[in-house]
Amino acid sequence: MRRLSIFMIPVLAFTANCSGPIETRIQTQAGSALPAQKLYSFTAKPEQNSKTYTMARKMVADALTANNFAAATDAPILVHIALAGRPASIAVTTGENSDLSTIAEQKERKPLQSCDDVEHRLTVNMVSATDGSTIYSGTAAEYHCKGSMEQSLPHLIDAALSDLGNSDQSTKTTTRTRGGIE
Repeated sequence: MRRLSIFMIPVLAFTANCSGPIETRIQTQAGSALPAQKLYSFTAKPEQNSKTYTMARKMVADALTANNFAAATDAPILVHIALAGRPASIAVTTGENSDLSTIAEQKERKPLQSCDDVEHRLTVNMVSATDGSTIYSGTAAEYHCKGSMEQSLPHLIDAALSDLGNSDQSTKTTTRTRGGIE
């Protein structure tokens, strides 16, 4: 009986813990060339109204500054940010009938997982203020069992802006893996 209980301690600790590798799924696309003046502004009215969105907007501004962009009132680049959290057990699709396209796959729960996964997703779009053409688009998403959106933000922002400045106009899809709270 004692041997069984000693064996069960690591098994219980393993099943109660939700840590493991976190995969950040990234999709980026550069559009038209960056303007000579790397000036940007956010939309006049924030797209979302929450503490987390305000935090994301500040962190995106800091990341853009680190990439030699400057905030300005009448800037040639308009930046849109979208944050989303959804139960990972729900797939997200677009289109109708035979023209159905999957944006986010449904994620199955892992065996012995102690809680349901949630997907954290950030999209950053940079468009020309004059004609609306896409200058850059980056999306990053992660599944988490216990982690919060606030904990994910630095990783999502870094990933979504990872290809900023690249002139290749193809869509790039990559995955990064790191340790942390899943």
